[in-house]
Amino acid sequence: MRDSAPGRRMLVASVLAAAACAPSTPAAPPPPPTPTARAVSAIVLANQCAVLGKAEAKLAEKEMDHLVEGCSTYAGPSARFTATLLPGGVMQFGPPTEDASSIPMCVLNHPLKHMVHLSKPCALDVKLEVTSMPLPEPVPR
Repeated sequence: MRDSAPGRRMLVASVLAAAACAPSTPAAPPPPPTPTARAVSAIVLANQCAVLGKAEAKLAEKEMDHLVEGCSTYAGPSARFTATLLPGGVMQFGPPTEDASSIPMCVLNHPLKHMVHLSKPCALDVKLEVTSMPLPEPVPR
């Protein structure tokens, strides 16, 4: 049996020589990412609290604004949940429904207490929406 190592060496040398002579085109750099602006908005519906009177409904809505104020950097998908203010200053969240999502951590990091004087529970629907849009190109000066 004959050793074919010289033939293999010659084939490898031919392939390397062909690769070295092949024209190479540098890869185009990827385009720079388009700068975007992100906005987080909170929509609070105080419909059930309106029966308590205008002043109490305004206070309940203000408490929800405080609840979601830490969500300005929320990056997740939009979220919808129900928060109920209970007499005595406790706040609780309703069980998830088909159209409700999980409660973001930025909400749960808030103390779940409120300052509204209630005679009966008051539920509020809260929706956090995250939107982003491309920023316009800067105008050259």
